[in-house]
Amino acid sequence: KKGNDMKVLVTGNPNYKGLAYGIQQALDGTEHTVEFMGRWNDWNIRQTDKVAEYAKDFDVFVNSQYGPTGEQQNLLTDIYDLFTKGHIINIGSSREYWRDKDDAYTANKVELHDMSRERCTWHCFGNSNIKMSYISFGNLASESQLARNDGKARIDLKQAGEYIKWIIEQPDNINLHYLALDPVQTN
Repeated sequence: KKGNDMKVLVTGNPNYKGLAYGIQQALDGTEHTVEFMGRWNDWNIRQTDKVAEYAKDFDVFVNSQYGPTGEQQNLLTDIYDLFTKGHIINIGSSREYWRDKDDAYTANKVELHDMSRERCTWHCFGNSNIKMSYISFGNLASESQLARNDGKARIDLKQAGEYIKWIIEQPDNINLHYLALDPVQTN
């Protein structure tokens, strides 16, 4: 499937001003069907077997809900094992791209990136029918980032969601492996 009629599953809460909210804004009014899952609607992403079983019937899975103990990596592994075709989009952080901090969060995102990259090769140069993309956003205009009140420029949530939409709508013969975005800081 490609184009304007994808069935999309996203980890995250569209009622909280974060990336899931931006994805909902970007996909609202399109022909795509989108669902969200997280604690807010009684999904536990740590129960990766249950999430994967539900996700396997979707065309696109957006793996965006960060978990400090490898939840995104575990979801990627379990969903990949049950998908027979489709597209998995892993959400990273530009901290992984810049690698300017040596902390658990950055290490977590580096691991997710490496897992995503490996599976990209399986699709592009192997025999997998599962497209794989990895997007690194820096400084989103989320509630938690705005609460820092640090004067930094932020990526608009809907604009971030539009990038997800753009990747979802790429033709079947194109796999967008990696995209890293940061807002330009002018001060």
